Amino acid sequence: MATTSSKAPNTERVGMRSSGRKPGYDDPATGARRELLAADVLDKAAVLFATQGFAATSLKDVADAVGLQRSSIYYYYPNKDALLSELIQGVTLPVTRIFREVEAEELPPLAKIREVVRRIVLWVADPVTHFRLLDRSEGELPEAIAKAHQRAKRQILGEMHNLVEEAILAGEARAVDPRVCAFSIIGMAMWTAWWFQPGQTLSLKEVADQLADNALAMLRRTRPAKQVATVAQLTHEIRENLSLIDRMTGKDAPE
Repeated sequence: MATTSSKAPNTERVGMRSSGRKPGYDDPATGARRELLAADVLDKAAVLFATQGFAATSLKDVADAVGLQRSSIYYYYPNKDALLSELIQGVTLPVTRIFREVEAEELPPLAKIREVVRRIVLWVADPVTHFRLLDRSEGELPEAIAKAHQRAKRQILGEMHNLVEEAILAGEARAVDPRVCAFSIIGMAMWTAWWFQPGQTLSLKEVADQLADNALAMLRRTRPAKQVATVAQLTHEIRENLSLIDRMTGKDAPE
């Protein structure tokens, strides 16, 4: 398995966090080899957590899988929680970074949504992100880590909610419920990690492009704003928008 230090699409490299090591500690490896070993520890731990469960996996199991002495692994990660915390950050932080990067680009609202979906699909379907591990292990996460993970999920939902709302207000998207749409789009993108297999008819890039187009098809207006053909259609559209305004006044905002 590749190391967890790979880059997300158009994102910066996710650096290794400090594991609480003290200066002068007897380092079992140096330089580039130390980085490779730390990444290998994460990879092997991810596989063990996914197959055995977090509770049933010990640091000794991880050390054995990497080929380290149990005492040596403490140099990289002092406990399982530190190891799991870094794994989770390696999954959630790049996704939130995708939203920030796309938001900074000068794109129309629907184009932003398309680009976010495309990048998320490329990210979660890459095995090195360990997204499937995180999804499968949610119920076993220690309380502090579980709370941080939930905060990250709410942030991702909120970011997509804002993009959908922006597209509606710009007249590019239909009068849909932004929260429902945000859940639908994120779920569609994230689920790719479970069903995509390399070597299929379509490449991951082609799949990402198609899912991004599907997200836009879900939102895009069938006719331009302010160009309604009949009074009945105009009345229907006004009612849809009034209903949407009622839902967007705070009752349905992401928690």
